[in-house]
This record gives sequence, structure tokens and C-alpha cells, in this order.
Amino acid sequence: MMNKIGLILLAFLLSACGDGGVDNAATDTGTTSAAVPGMGLTGERANPVLFSNPYPQIPAQCYIETSRGTQNACQYCHTNAAYQAGLGNNNPQAGLEARIGNLQIEYAFAPYETTSPLATVNRWENTLKPETLRQVVAALGIDTTAWDMRTYVRSDNWQTAYNQRPGDPKQWDAGMQSPFRLFPGLDPADLPANSDGFVRSQQAQNGFFSDTEGWLTGWRAINFMPYGIFTPMTGSVSGIYIRLPEKFMQREDGSFELATYAQNLDLLERSIQGRLLPTDSKTYQGMAKSVPVEAGLYPLGTEFAHPLHYVDVRADGTDASISPFPGTRSHRVKEVRYMYKARDWQPSQFRPGEKSEGAGIYGNDAQGWVDNGAGWLLAGYIEDKDGALRPQTREEMTQCIGCHSGITRTEFPTFTSGTGNTVDSTWAMPRKFAGELGWQEMNYLLYKADRHADETAVPGKAGQGDPLNRDLDQGELAYFLDTVVGASLYGDMPQAIENVLSQHIRTANGYSADWPVLDTLSAQGFQQAQALRQQLMREFTAKGGYLETDGSIRGGLLYPPERAALAAAARYRQVVVSQRYNKGKDVFPETPVTFRHFRDPAQPLTRVDGTPYQTGEVITERPVELDNPASLTYRVGNSQTGIDAAHLYPEGNYNPDYLPLLKFPLEFTPAPAGAAQSRPDWQAIPLTRLPLSLKGMLGLPGGQGFAVIEQQGQQFLAQSGKTLSAQPGVQLLEVGERYALLKNGEALEKLELGVATRTDTPVTAPAIAADELEQVDLKAFRDNAAVDPYRLFDAVQPEPVVAGGKLAGYRLAPGADPVLFVKAGLKVGDVLLAVNGVKLESEEQAFKLLEQYAGAIQLSLTLQRGKEEINLPVNFQES
Repeated sequence: MMNKIGLILLAFLLSACGDGGVDNAATDTGTTSAAVPGMGLTGERANPVLFSNPYPQIPAQCYIETSRGTQNACQYCHTNAAYQAGLGNNNPQAGLEARIGNLQIEYAFAPYETTSPLATVNRWENTLKPETLRQVVAALGIDTTAWDMRTYVRSDNWQTAYNQRPGDPKQWDAGMQSPFRLFPGLDPADLPANSDGFVRSQQAQNGFFSDTEGWLTGWRAINFMPYGIFTPMTGSVSGIYIRLPEKFMQREDGSFELATYAQNLDLLERSIQGRLLPTDSKTYQGMAKSVPVEAGLYPLGTEFAHPLHYVDVRADGTDASISPFPGTRSHRVKEVRYMYKARDWQPSQFRPGEKSEGAGIYGNDAQGWVDNGAGWLLAGYIEDKDGALRPQTREEMTQCIGCHSGITRTEFPTFTSGTGNTVDSTWAMPRKFAGELGWQEMNYLLYKADRHADETAVPGKAGQGDPLNRDLDQGELAYFLDTVVGASLYGDMPQAIENVLSQHIRTANGYSADWPVLDTLSAQGFQQAQALRQQLMREFTAKGGYLETDGSIRGGLLYPPERAALAAAARYRQVVVSQRYNKGKDVFPETPVTFRHFRDPAQPLTRVDGTPYQTGEVITERPVELDNPASLTYRVGNSQTGIDAAHLYPEGNYNPDYLPLLKFPLEFTPAPAGAAQSRPDWQAIPLTRLPLSLKGMLGLPGGQGFAVIEQQGQQFLAQSGKTLSAQPGVQLLEVGERYALLKNGEALEKLELGVATRTDTPVTAPAIAADELEQVDLKAFRDNAAVDPYRLFDAVQPEPVVAGGKLAGYRLAPGADPVLFVKAGLKVGDVLLAVNGVKLESEEQAFKLLEQYAGAIQLSLTLQRGKEEINLPVNFQES
């Protein structure tokens, strides 16, 4: 882990700087925002029956076949677990509520009423028949082969749209009639977020208060575990940002404080993830102390901003000319989505089965927003035919309600829908990586691009392993591969992944068979191949074959080759230029095989009129119940998915209790057996000859983490799996307990904590002018460091002193900002020996000291200074 004693030591030292947090600069300059507007928001109701697709809330994924139950993508929406856990969901969809049914085992598409169009008809033509879309675009006179997609995805369209938003960006509602009235007040010029996830601006009008790095806008980035929908392999990748109302940023006296805001966000995270403890506060802190912390629910005024980007596999956040964003997130966005918690919604007050899917959809087409019927306003802005963002229509926004809603019935019903595994209508926060790993830009498992990769090769690698699911005790990606046997909720398998599997899964590598090619010539051959693929996939994950030897996920399973990514972007651009979003946004090279009929010819699936499908035919509709017009199930879909409810995972493929929550503390699937022998023990690896030294680290499971490295007196933060900013071509491969492993070309080298490399230069005492010392605000620095531990290294760099094989103390040297070091009363070469007379001899002991003295008013630090041993008194009450 990070030099833990060092962090504790610094916390002690900096506590001497006073009691306060960051003073609120915003209050003094009169920038505190006015009362929230929004009273002028007006919309009207739309009858979904009149839409070109009357059922846009049922996504195209819901119409796929499950290959006789071997591909259960259904469970990722249709489960009972969130409802049973009491986590902001009252829509159990795996048989717990008879009126809803079991949507894992039956295609129970229900019409709004007996005279409405059938819901079993698949109207997502762009996805189902991509050749039709190509014909439409050709008829427009557009030559898609002339498109330069690399340039297109690297051009910005977000800033132009944001600049059209009127009003105060600190307000959720611009308060003026405008097409961009509810465009999120998140200025892309302020992105990416800082290392602590907080979005800071250099413009005072964008922020509520300031610290040493800029104006705090209130937005904070969320990094979460993706699956099956917005991933690099699907052609769309997300950024997610959350903002709470300003009272959550304020202490009880009304002054702004970053530590208070961070504490409230952490409380919210635990409530959404079902991790609240009896000792946790029952209310939020500071000015928000009257707001109760409710399991599975967000407080009123919560905002989410969700830019949805094209995939640019060269984008990993290291080259702003490609994209300022990490994780293959292109500069160009496909959409900018927004959610605002406008009304209280208590799921326990509404009975499952009572949702109002047939009610009118309330919203405003000109302003691009709808009411989701469960407390939230949803807004969306999508590309027009020229690529500029425009407000979405209510029909387009109803697609969002399908995933982001819940069950509500009121005197004047508003359209509701939703799935069984969201928490208060949301997906990202439940799947957030706990702690600091989750408070940063969405980076798709710490993706690092390979600048030398050919456009047909795997473009980079993951810097992170597979996090364990809380209930399954299995890696999230491993479980997805086991149960879907595909790259997305369509159950499709892109050629890039086929290549990885066919190369690795072979009898020569210890598997029971070679990875088979799908047989589409006969139903029997197809089903046999899919059953074998499921079997082999489970062998693959059980062996850890989907992981690299360092425990990170194989990049070929996550990131498409550049040529494939650009081709996918061009297919989607066909939807943009034709503006056929209502016919589907997911466009494949050809109809996915999971939309074709490969059931037993003796028991074929039929159309509504009873006509059977032939082998390999595209399934455009499914049969319905027509026996009794008085029945509640009249004209409701009645065909089976093929998933067997009698065979639970892992023997079978049915799981009514899947819950998309990760273990806490985070745990990752161990590296494959034998991986430790793939390289020498770290102690046998030679010290690097590079002019680098290791100053501290934060270790995460599986060798992942961060290291603070110094070169020629300058310190920088390095992330595992990524190239060092100061040493191009050198990668931080692994972070251990006392070392950082580097890959320098093909050679393995190490940095060891407390061990100088041969080129290290001695640390000299900094020369600091008196006026510089007077300007230092240690109180503000301490409070910032409480939120972002890496800021502690700005002040001091502790290195362990080992004598006789035991820890004897910590030698202190100036950090990145030597003024802070001098201000604290320290001198170069000081060695911290003890706190209140207790010697620092182990990390465990240091933690006990931290707990013991957490509320202390005074401390005594014992330092070795030269040949003398001195005591440095620390008074927490003095500034």
C-alpha cells in the first residue's frame, strides 16, 4: 500500500496547523447561487401509441434468442435482488411478482391495452436489418466511404452545445426558455476532472468555492465497472459525473468546505451500494444535516451528467490532441444525458405490477426532457445530421425511461417503466469502484493505449483486474462471460474477441476442446456449438485465461482494434445522418446471429399468425396469447426464452438474484495459477538505473495502484499499467508492499521504498524567503490533504529507516512544495522516531496510534535531528 506510516505521520504533522477547513472564497465575492429556479418548466403529454415505435422502452436487446438458454443476457436487467435488498427498486422481474412475470424465462411483451399495437414486434430496424439502413443512407446521396472517421471522432461538439446553455451553470435549471435549458451545467472546458475526481474550473462563475487548484464546480467524476452495454466493444463509452446541491458542500455555519462535501458523497455512495453501517450518520453533514440518509435513494436535487462518447482506442488521457479523456473516450460525444432528482420517490409506497407504461409521457420536445415518473427529470441531447447536438424528442427519450425508471401510480399517471436492477433509477453509482479508485474519470479499467499497435491489433491493455461481485464471490467480467458468452447484451461475439478465444482455448492449452466456429447451417449444429462455447468459456474463466499474468484483464476482450472501432463509428454515423434514432442506435455489420431462428425445427418459433420460422431466418415478431380476450394476458407474448428456471447458475444459467454490487473492500480475481513463476520474485529484480526514486505508493489488489516517483527533485504520480510521464517508454507494471515494478523496454526493473537508485542526488535544504512562509495557508492545505492523500506529498516525503531488519523511524525530506515543509517546522534529514513516546516500529502500531490520538489536542513528536534527539510539540489548537 501507499507508505501508510508516511500518511499517518503527515496527518499528525499537518493537524498542528489549526482546526479549520478551506475558507470559502466564493462567499466573499458574492458568487453564492440564488434560489433554484425551474418553476417555469412546462411540458405536455405524448401518447406512446402514436410513436413510430410504440414501445421504445423495450430495447432491441430484449428481442434476442438465448441459444437454448446458454446465453442469459436477460438477468442483467430482470432480477429480484435490488427489490429484495430494499435498494431503491420496486420492480422485481424474475418471478417474484406474478403480475410482472419472469422476464428471464418468457418473452412476456405486453401491449398497453387490448387495442394497442403488439409489443412482440421488433421495430428496431437499424439493428435488425442493417442493410436497410445502408440503403437509406445511399438514397440520401451520401458516400460513407469518403468519411474520415478518425478526424470526426476527434472533433469536439460538446463545447459548442454547452455554450448555448443560458443562465448560471451552478443551477440545475438555466431558468430561461431555451433548447438547451436543461443541458447539464458541466463545462467540458473544465474537464477532465482532477485526480480526486472533483471537477475544478479556472472560471469563478463555474464554481461554488475555491481551493489551491481552482473553483469547485460541485461535479465529481465516477469510475465504475461497466458491463454489456456502453463498453469499447459496443462502440459507445461513458463519462459519469454527479453533483449534489450546494448545502451538501457547506459546513453548518454556511461556509463551503471540500471535506464536508467529500464526506457527504461518501455517505451517499454507501447508501446506494447498501453498505451503510449502524455507526454511520443518519443524516448528511453540515448544512444538509436535516436531510436523512436513505438506503438506495438519492437526496432531492441530485444531478447526473452523462456524456456518451464514440470509441477512440488511441484515447487514454495522455494526449489531449487525440482526446482529453481516458478509457477510449473520444473527444466527440454521441449524446449528453442528464438526470435531476426533482421529487421524492419512495419505492415501498408503490406496489410492484402497478407501473403506468401506457400513460402519457410528460416532457418537452423543444427542450429535450421528460419526466420518468419516479422522481427524476431526464434530459438528452443527441447529434443532428451534421453532428451538432440537439434536444431529443419524447419518443427518443422514452428509450431512456425504459432503463431509468421505477413503479409509480398517481392520480394523474405519468409514463413509467424501468428494470429490476437499478437503484433509484440509476446504474453507475451502484457499480462504482469503492473509494478513491471510483472517484476519478471513467477510464474503462485503467486503459492504456499502445502507441505502436497496428490498426488491426489489440490497441492497448487494461491496468486493472476483475473486481469480485459481492454475492457471487466471482469476478464481474468472468460472470458475464460465463452467462452471456458474448461481448454485449446482444450476445454477439466480435471478431476481435473470437480471435482471442480461438488462439487461447485449445486442447493443446489444457482445454477439453478447441474453441468452435458457430455452425449456422443447421439448428442442431448451431445449438451444439453454442453449448460447447458456454462450456469452454467457463473453463476459460475458471483457469483465469481471461486475465494476463499480472492479474489484469486481457485487453483483447475489452478493446477493439482501431480499424474495427472506426468501422463501428461509421455504422453509427449512418444513424446520425439519417436521423433514424427511433429505429435503433446499435448497428452491426450484419444481423446478429442471436436474432436468427435456430430452434429445433420440430418445435419452431412462430409469428403472430402461427407461421413457423425457418432455420436461420431473422425473427421479426413473436407469438402472443390469443385464447381469451377477457384474460389479463390477452395479446401478451407467450413464447419461452429457453432459460431453465430449474437449473441455477453455475450448473445451469438461471439467476433471479443477480445484484450488480462489488465486494467491499474491493477484491479482484487472483492472477492465473502459476503466474507468480512468470517472472522472478521482486527482490531478485535489479534496481533501475534510471534517475528515479520511489517516495510512496497506494497499492490495490492484484498489483494495481499508484506510485509517487521522484526524478531530479520533481515528483509525479504514476498509475499501474501506464507509461511514466517523465520516462516515455517505461511502464509502471506493478505496485507492491515496498516496491514498484517497472517495465523498461523488455527489461524488468524495480524501485524500492527507502533505497536510492545509483543516480539519486542528495536532498538539500530549501531556501525559503520569509514572505513566502507568511503566504502559506497550512489550514487549507491540511483540509485538502484530508480529501486527497496524495496532496500530503506536496509537503513532505517520508522514507523508512531500517536498522537490524526492523523499522526504526522515517526520514523526512521536502515534498513538491518545500515551503510547506519549512512552515511545519521540519528540517531536511529529520527522522521521526516516536509519537507521544511510542516508537514507530510497525504499520499496525501506527494505525493504533492514529485511532488513539484522532481527537487529541496536543502531541509530542520525537525526532532525530543530526546527532540530537529532540521533541517537537504539536498543538492542534494553534494556527
